[in-house]
Amino acid sequence: MSKLFIPTTNCGKAHETDIYGLVITNPYTVSCSGDGYLKLWNNKLTEDQLAKDHVIKEFVTPMGLHHVSAFESVESNGETVIILSAISFDGKIYFYQIDLKEGKLVKLSLLNADDSKHSYWACQWYISTNPKNPHKFIATTVQGTTKVWNFIIFQEPELDTETGEPLSNSLVYEPHFNFQGKINSQTPRFATAVDVSSTQLIATGFSDGSVVVSQLSTLRPVYNFEGFGLKGVEESSSTIRDIKFSPAGSLLAVAHDSGSYGCVSLYETEFGERIGNFTVPTHGNQTTIASYAHNGWVFSVSFNSTGEYLASAGYDGKIRIWDTKSRERVSTLNVNTTDIEIEEDIVLEDEHGDSLEVPPVLAVSFFDKCVRSGMGGSTNEGICCVCSDRSIRWYREAGGI
Repeated sequence: MSKLFIPTTNCGKAHETDIYGLVITNPYTVSCSGDGYLKLWNNKLTEDQLAKDHVIKEFVTPMGLHHVSAFESVESNGETVIILSAISFDGKIYFYQIDLKEGKLVKLSLLNADDSKHSYWACQWYISTNPKNPHKFIATTVQGTTKVWNFIIFQEPELDTETGEPLSNSLVYEPHFNFQGKINSQTPRFATAVDVSSTQLIATGFSDGSVVVSQLSTLRPVYNFEGFGLKGVEESSSTIRDIKFSPAGSLLAVAHDSGSYGCVSLYETEFGERIGNFTVPTHGNQTTIASYAHNGWVFSVSFNSTGEYLASAGYDGKIRIWDTKSRERVSTLNVNTTDIEIEEDIVLEDEHGDSLEVPPVLAVSFFDKCVRSGMGGSTNEGICCVCSDRSIRWYREAGGI
Protein backbone atom coordinates (compact mmCIF):
# COMPACT_ATOMS: atom_id res chain seq x y z
CA MET A 1 0.00 0.00 0.00
CA SER A 2 1.42 3.36 -1.03
CA LYS A 3 1.16 6.59 0.93
CA LEU A 4 2.04 9.41 -1.41
CA PHE A 5 2.78 13.03 -0.52
CA ILE A 6 2.73 16.09 -2.75
CA PRO A 7 4.50 19.43 -2.15
CA THR A 8 2.34 22.34 -1.00
CA THR A 9 4.76 25.20 -0.29
CA ASN A 10 8.39 25.83 0.55
CA CYS A 11 10.76 28.54 1.69
CA GLY A 12 14.31 28.79 0.41
CA LYS A 13 16.96 30.63 2.43
CA ALA A 14 14.77 30.25 5.50
CA HIS A 15 17.88 30.80 7.66
CA GLU A 16 21.34 32.19 7.00
CA THR A 17 23.06 28.88 7.83
CA ASP A 18 22.11 25.19 8.21
CA ILE A 19 18.79 24.44 9.89
CA TYR A 20 19.22 21.70 12.47
CA GLY A 21 16.01 21.68 14.52
CA LEU A 22 12.34 21.38 13.59
CA VAL A 23 9.18 21.06 15.65
CA ILE A 24 5.55 21.64 14.72
CA THR A 25 2.96 23.20 17.00
CA ASN A 26 -0.62 23.89 16.02
CA PRO A 27 -0.12 27.60 15.17
CA TYR A 28 3.51 27.53 14.03
CA THR A 29 6.19 25.41 12.42
CA VAL A 30 9.34 26.18 14.43
CA SER A 31 12.89 25.96 13.12
CA CYS A 32 16.29 26.67 14.66
CA SER A 33 19.62 27.17 12.94
CA GLY A 34 23.33 27.67 13.29
CA ASP A 35 22.61 31.35 12.70
CA GLY A 36 21.28 31.52 16.27
CA TYR A 37 17.67 32.26 15.33
CA LEU A 38 14.40 30.66 16.30
CA LYS A 39 11.83 31.18 13.55
CA LEU A 40 8.10 30.59 13.79
CA TRP A 41 6.37 29.95 10.45
CA ASN A 42 2.61 30.55 10.44
CA ASN A 43 0.65 27.36 9.74
CA LYS A 44 -2.61 29.15 8.95
CA LEU A 45 -1.74 31.05 5.77
CA THR A 46 -3.97 31.35 2.75
CA GLU A 47 -2.91 30.09 -0.67
CA ASP A 48 -1.63 33.51 -1.81
CA GLN A 49 0.45 34.26 1.31
CA LEU A 50 4.19 33.52 1.34
CA ALA A 51 5.72 31.85 4.39
CA LYS A 52 8.63 34.31 4.39
CA ASP A 53 6.25 37.24 4.82
CA HIS A 54 4.63 35.76 7.93
CA VAL A 55 7.43 34.59 10.20
CA ILE A 56 8.32 35.50 13.78
CA LYS A 57 12.09 35.83 14.28
CA GLU A 58 13.93 35.65 17.58
CA PHE A 59 17.71 35.93 17.78
CA VAL A 60 18.80 33.70 20.66
CA THR A 61 22.59 33.36 20.63
CA PRO A 62 25.57 33.87 18.30
CA MET A 63 26.68 30.33 19.21
CA GLY A 64 23.92 28.87 17.03
CA LEU A 65 21.10 26.42 17.85
CA HIS A 66 20.83 22.72 17.02
CA HIS A 67 17.82 21.34 18.94
CA VAL A 68 14.32 22.69 19.50
CA SER A 69 11.41 21.06 21.30
CA ALA A 70 7.91 22.31 22.10
CA PHE A 71 5.51 22.02 25.01
CA GLU A 72 1.91 22.59 23.87
CA SER A 73 -0.97 21.97 26.22
CA VAL A 74 -4.48 23.17 26.98
CA GLU A 75 -4.46 23.52 30.75
CA SER A 76 -7.32 22.92 33.19
CA ASN A 77 -8.30 26.59 33.09
CA GLY A 78 -8.74 26.39 29.31
CA GLU A 79 -5.57 28.34 28.52
CA THR A 80 -3.29 27.12 25.74
CA VAL A 81 0.35 27.23 26.80
CA ILE A 82 3.17 26.79 24.26
CA ILE A 83 6.78 26.89 25.41
CA LEU A 84 9.84 26.29 23.26
CA SER A 85 13.18 24.94 24.47
CA ALA A 86 16.24 25.40 22.26
CA ILE A 87 19.81 24.23 22.84
CA SER A 88 22.88 26.07 21.58
CA PHE A 89 26.23 24.69 20.48
CA ASP A 90 27.81 25.81 23.75
CA GLY A 91 25.39 23.56 25.67
CA LYS A 92 22.95 26.15 27.04
CA ILE A 93 19.16 25.73 27.06
CA TYR A 94 16.93 28.69 26.23
CA PHE A 95 13.21 28.84 26.99
CA TYR A 96 10.57 30.99 25.33
CA GLN A 97 6.83 31.15 25.66
CA ILE A 98 4.77 31.94 22.58
CA ASP A 99 2.48 34.88 23.30
CA LEU A 100 -0.41 33.82 21.07
CA LYS A 101 -2.24 37.13 21.38
CA GLU A 102 0.72 39.35 20.54
CA GLY A 103 2.41 36.90 18.17
CA LYS A 104 5.82 37.12 19.83
CA LEU A 105 8.23 35.16 22.02
CA VAL A 106 8.72 35.89 25.71
CA LYS A 107 11.94 34.62 27.31
CA LEU A 108 11.63 32.49 30.45
CA SER A 109 14.16 31.55 33.12
CA LEU A 110 13.34 27.99 34.16
CA LEU A 111 16.73 26.50 35.10
CA ASN A 112 18.52 27.52 38.28
CA ALA A 113 22.16 28.59 38.30
CA ASP A 114 23.53 25.12 39.14
CA ASP A 115 21.52 23.36 36.42
CA SER A 116 22.56 25.99 33.88
CA LYS A 117 26.25 25.08 34.34
CA HIS A 118 25.91 21.75 32.53
CA SER A 119 26.51 21.28 28.82
CA TYR A 120 23.28 19.95 27.27
CA TRP A 121 22.64 18.42 23.88
CA ALA A 122 19.09 17.06 23.39
CA CYS A 123 15.79 17.79 25.12
CA GLN A 124 12.15 16.75 25.15
CA TRP A 125 8.89 17.59 26.96
CA TYR A 126 6.39 15.20 28.52
CA ILE A 127 2.82 16.49 28.62
CA SER A 128 0.80 14.91 31.41
CA THR A 129 -2.86 14.15 30.77
CA ASN A 130 -3.48 13.55 34.48
CA PRO A 131 -4.01 16.78 36.46
CA LYS A 132 -2.54 15.07 39.53
CA ASN A 133 0.79 14.42 37.79
CA PRO A 134 3.08 17.25 36.68
CA HIS A 135 4.41 17.82 33.20
CA LYS A 136 8.10 17.00 32.69
CA PHE A 137 11.14 18.39 30.92
CA ILE A 138 14.01 16.04 30.01
CA ALA A 139 17.48 17.00 28.79
CA THR A 140 20.68 15.06 28.10
CA THR A 141 24.25 16.18 28.68
CA VAL A 142 27.39 15.59 26.65
CA GLN A 143 28.71 13.51 29.57
CA GLY A 144 25.80 11.06 29.21
CA THR A 145 23.47 12.14 32.01
CA THR A 146 19.72 12.40 31.46
CA LYS A 147 18.15 15.01 33.74
CA VAL A 148 14.44 15.32 34.54
CA TRP A 149 12.45 18.23 35.98
CA ASN A 150 8.82 18.56 36.99
CA PHE A 151 7.24 21.42 35.09
CA ILE A 152 4.62 23.36 37.03
CA ILE A 153 2.68 26.08 35.23
CA PHE A 154 0.10 27.26 37.74
CA GLN A 155 0.38 27.69 41.49
CA GLU A 156 -2.49 27.48 43.92
CA PRO A 157 -3.54 30.97 45.13
CA GLU A 158 -2.17 32.19 48.46
CA LEU A 159 -4.27 31.59 51.55
CA ASP A 160 -5.51 34.21 53.96
CA THR A 161 -3.41 33.90 57.13
CA GLU A 162 -6.46 34.38 59.37
CA THR A 163 -9.24 32.49 57.61
CA GLY A 164 -7.18 30.02 55.61
CA GLU A 165 -9.33 30.79 52.58
CA PRO A 166 -7.81 31.36 49.11
CA LEU A 167 -7.18 35.03 48.37
CA SER A 168 -8.20 34.44 44.77
CA ASN A 169 -10.57 32.19 42.86
CA SER A 170 -8.06 31.52 40.10
CA LEU A 171 -4.73 29.78 39.78
CA VAL A 172 -1.60 31.91 39.65
CA TYR A 173 0.41 31.66 36.43
CA GLU A 174 3.98 30.95 37.53
CA PRO A 175 5.83 28.47 35.29
CA HIS A 176 8.83 26.87 36.98
CA PHE A 177 10.87 23.68 37.28
CA ASN A 178 11.35 21.38 40.26
CA PHE A 179 14.27 19.01 39.78
CA GLN A 180 13.13 15.37 39.93
CA GLY A 181 16.42 13.56 39.42
CA LYS A 182 18.86 12.19 36.89
CA ILE A 183 19.81 9.00 35.11
CA ASN A 184 23.57 8.56 35.12
CA SER A 185 25.42 6.78 32.36
CA GLN A 186 27.56 3.85 33.49
CA THR A 187 30.46 5.26 31.48
CA PRO A 188 31.10 8.79 30.17
CA ARG A 189 29.56 8.93 26.70
CA PHE A 190 27.77 11.47 24.56
CA ALA A 191 23.96 11.37 25.04
CA THR A 192 22.94 12.32 21.52
CA ALA A 193 19.14 11.86 21.55
CA VAL A 194 16.20 11.59 23.93
CA ASP A 195 12.46 10.98 23.77
CA VAL A 196 9.67 10.27 26.24
CA SER A 197 6.58 8.14 25.64
CA SER A 198 2.92 8.58 26.52
CA THR A 199 3.40 5.48 28.71
CA GLN A 200 6.05 7.30 30.77
CA LEU A 201 9.24 5.78 29.43
CA ILE A 202 12.40 7.75 28.65
CA ALA A 203 14.72 6.60 25.87
CA THR A 204 18.25 8.01 25.76
CA GLY A 205 20.49 7.34 22.76
CA PHE A 206 24.29 7.51 22.89
CA SER A 207 27.20 8.05 20.54
CA ASP A 208 28.35 4.44 21.05
CA GLY A 209 25.10 3.17 19.52
CA SER A 210 23.38 2.06 22.71
CA VAL A 211 19.94 3.09 23.94
CA VAL A 212 18.81 3.04 27.56
CA VAL A 213 15.08 2.99 28.31
CA SER A 214 14.08 4.11 31.83
CA GLN A 215 10.91 4.67 33.82
CA LEU A 216 9.89 8.30 34.01
CA SER A 217 8.46 7.97 37.51
CA THR A 218 11.43 6.25 39.16
CA LEU A 219 14.22 7.07 36.64
CA ARG A 220 15.28 3.42 36.85
CA PRO A 221 16.59 1.80 33.64
CA VAL A 222 14.45 -1.09 32.39
CA TYR A 223 16.03 -1.91 28.99
CA ASN A 224 19.45 -1.48 27.44
CA PHE A 225 19.63 -1.86 23.68
CA GLU A 226 23.25 -2.44 22.68
CA GLY A 227 24.62 -0.73 19.60
CA PHE A 228 25.18 -2.92 16.59
CA GLY A 229 25.00 -1.82 13.00
CA LEU A 230 23.07 -3.70 10.37
CA LYS A 231 26.20 -4.23 8.25
CA GLY A 232 28.08 -5.97 11.04
CA VAL A 233 29.65 -4.81 14.29
CA GLU A 234 33.13 -4.29 12.82
CA GLU A 235 31.90 -1.88 10.15
CA SER A 236 29.40 -0.04 12.29
CA SER A 237 29.93 3.36 13.86
CA SER A 238 26.38 3.00 15.26
CA THR A 239 25.99 6.58 16.54
CA ILE A 240 22.37 7.23 17.53
CA ARG A 241 21.07 10.18 15.51
CA ASP A 242 17.45 10.22 16.66
CA ILE A 243 14.94 8.17 18.64
CA LYS A 244 11.16 8.40 18.68
CA PHE A 245 8.36 6.61 20.52
CA SER A 246 5.14 5.92 18.67
CA PRO A 247 2.11 7.94 19.89
CA ALA A 248 0.77 4.94 21.86
CA GLY A 249 4.24 4.28 23.29
CA SER A 250 4.32 0.66 22.14
CA LEU A 251 7.12 1.14 19.59
CA LEU A 252 10.51 2.82 19.63
CA ALA A 253 12.26 3.78 16.38
CA VAL A 254 16.03 4.22 16.55
CA ALA A 255 17.97 5.99 13.79
CA HIS A 256 21.65 5.05 13.86
CA ASP A 257 24.71 4.86 11.66
CA SER A 258 26.13 1.77 10.07
CA GLY A 259 29.38 2.96 8.59
CA SER A 260 28.41 5.53 5.97
CA TYR A 261 24.86 4.15 5.73
CA GLY A 262 21.80 5.13 7.74
CA CYS A 263 19.70 2.56 9.57
CA VAL A 264 16.39 2.55 11.41
CA SER A 265 15.65 -0.20 13.91
CA LEU A 266 12.28 -0.83 15.52
CA TYR A 267 11.75 -2.06 19.09
CA GLU A 268 8.62 -2.93 21.02
CA THR A 269 8.57 -1.46 24.51
CA GLU A 270 6.57 -4.06 26.46
CA PHE A 271 9.40 -6.59 26.52
CA GLY A 272 12.20 -4.49 25.06
CA GLU A 273 12.75 -6.65 21.99
CA ARG A 274 13.99 -5.60 18.59
CA ILE A 275 11.31 -6.57 16.10
CA GLY A 276 12.91 -5.52 12.85
CA ASN A 277 14.64 -3.00 10.64
CA PHE A 278 13.48 -0.71 7.87
CA THR A 279 15.46 -1.60 4.75
CA VAL A 280 15.51 -0.79 1.05
CA PRO A 281 16.23 -3.36 -1.66
CA THR A 282 19.58 -3.33 -3.42
CA HIS A 283 20.97 -4.80 -6.62
CA GLY A 284 24.23 -5.73 -4.93
CA ASN A 285 25.45 -9.33 -4.89
CA GLN A 286 26.24 -9.24 -1.17
CA THR A 287 23.09 -9.56 0.91
CA THR A 288 24.72 -7.74 3.84
CA ILE A 289 24.64 -4.43 2.02
CA ALA A 290 20.84 -4.53 1.75
CA SER A 291 20.13 -3.82 5.40
CA TYR A 292 19.95 -0.05 5.49
CA ALA A 293 17.20 2.55 5.28
CA HIS A 294 19.17 5.31 3.49
CA ASN A 295 22.32 5.55 1.43
CA GLY A 296 23.64 8.02 4.01
CA TRP A 297 23.08 8.75 7.68
CA VAL A 298 19.53 9.06 8.99
CA PHE A 299 19.28 12.33 10.90
CA SER A 300 15.63 12.25 11.95
CA VAL A 301 12.58 10.00 12.30
CA SER A 302 8.93 10.83 12.98
CA PHE A 303 5.77 8.78 13.56
CA ASN A 304 2.42 9.94 12.23
CA SER A 305 -0.41 10.52 14.71
CA THR A 306 -1.71 6.94 14.54
CA GLY A 307 1.70 5.27 14.68
CA GLU A 308 0.98 3.38 11.45
CA TYR A 309 3.70 5.15 9.51
CA LEU A 310 7.22 6.38 10.15
CA ALA A 311 9.12 9.01 8.17
CA SER A 312 12.93 8.93 7.98
CA ALA A 313 15.18 11.74 6.73
CA GLY A 314 18.55 10.94 5.19
CA TYR A 315 21.81 12.46 4.10
CA ASP A 316 20.99 11.03 0.67
CA GLY A 317 18.37 13.76 0.14
CA LYS A 318 15.42 11.42 0.57
CA ILE A 319 12.46 11.17 2.91
CA ARG A 320 11.14 7.65 3.15
CA ILE A 321 7.74 6.65 4.51
CA TRP A 322 7.50 3.23 6.14
CA ASP A 323 4.61 1.03 7.22
CA THR A 324 5.41 0.18 10.86
CA LYS A 325 3.49 -3.11 10.78
CA SER A 326 4.93 -4.61 7.59
CA ARG A 327 8.15 -2.52 7.87
CA GLU A 328 7.93 -1.94 4.14
CA ARG A 329 8.69 1.31 2.40
CA VAL A 330 5.46 2.80 1.06
CA SER A 331 6.81 5.95 -0.60
CA THR A 332 9.93 8.07 -1.12
CA LEU A 333 10.21 11.84 -1.46
CA ASN A 334 13.26 12.96 -3.44
CA VAL A 335 14.41 16.44 -2.45
CA ASN A 336 16.04 18.67 -5.06
CA THR A 337 17.01 22.34 -5.19
CA THR A 338 14.64 22.80 -8.13
CA ASP A 339 11.78 22.32 -5.65
CA ILE A 340 12.26 25.89 -4.39
CA GLU A 341 9.67 28.16 -5.99
CA ILE A 342 11.53 31.49 -5.77
CA GLU A 343 14.63 31.26 -7.94
CA GLU A 344 16.76 33.75 -5.98
CA ASP A 345 16.22 31.65 -2.84
CA ILE A 346 17.82 28.56 -4.33
CA VAL A 347 21.16 27.60 -2.74
CA LEU A 348 23.19 25.46 -5.13
CA GLU A 349 26.41 25.09 -3.11
CA ASP A 350 27.42 25.00 0.52
CA GLU A 351 30.14 27.17 2.07
CA HIS A 352 32.79 24.67 0.90
CA GLY A 353 31.66 24.77 -2.71
CA ASP A 354 30.07 21.31 -2.60
CA SER A 355 26.91 20.80 -4.62
CA LEU A 356 23.53 21.01 -2.87
CA GLU A 357 21.53 19.95 -5.92
CA VAL A 358 20.34 17.02 -3.80
CA PRO A 359 20.51 18.52 -0.29
CA PRO A 360 20.68 16.25 2.78
CA VAL A 361 17.48 16.24 4.82
CA LEU A 362 18.39 17.21 8.38
CA ALA A 363 15.01 16.91 10.13
CA VAL A 364 11.52 15.66 9.32
CA SER A 365 8.19 15.77 11.16
CA PHE A 366 4.71 14.48 10.48
CA PHE A 367 1.86 16.83 11.32
CA ASP A 368 -1.81 15.98 11.70
CA LYS A 369 -4.68 17.19 9.58
CA CYS A 370 -6.05 20.67 10.40
CA VAL A 371 -2.60 21.90 11.48
CA ARG A 372 -1.84 23.50 8.13
CA SER A 373 -4.38 25.52 6.17
CA GLY A 374 -4.81 25.33 2.40
CA MET A 375 -6.22 22.75 0.04
CA GLY A 376 -6.50 19.37 1.74
CA GLY A 377 -5.20 20.69 5.03
CA SER A 378 -8.36 19.85 6.95
CA THR A 379 -8.57 16.28 5.67
CA ASN A 380 -5.00 15.13 5.03
CA GLU A 381 -1.98 14.80 7.28
CA GLY A 382 1.32 16.25 6.18
CA ILE A 383 5.10 16.23 6.43
CA CYS A 384 7.58 19.04 6.94
CA CYS A 385 11.34 18.86 6.47
CA VAL A 386 14.41 21.09 6.65
CA CYS A 387 17.42 20.57 4.40
CA SER A 388 21.05 21.61 4.18
CA ASP A 389 20.21 24.11 1.43
CA ARG A 390 18.68 26.17 4.28
CA SER A 391 15.14 25.44 3.12
CA ILE A 392 11.87 24.37 4.68
CA ARG A 393 9.44 22.24 2.68
CA TRP A 394 5.85 21.28 3.49
CA TYR A 395 3.95 18.37 1.93
CA ARG A 396 0.48 16.91 2.33
CA GLU A 397 -0.83 13.42 1.67
CA ALA A 398 -2.19 13.02 -1.85
CA GLY A 399 -5.90 12.43 -2.37
CA GLY A 400 -8.79 12.53 0.08
CA ILE A 401 -9.70 16.19 -0.50
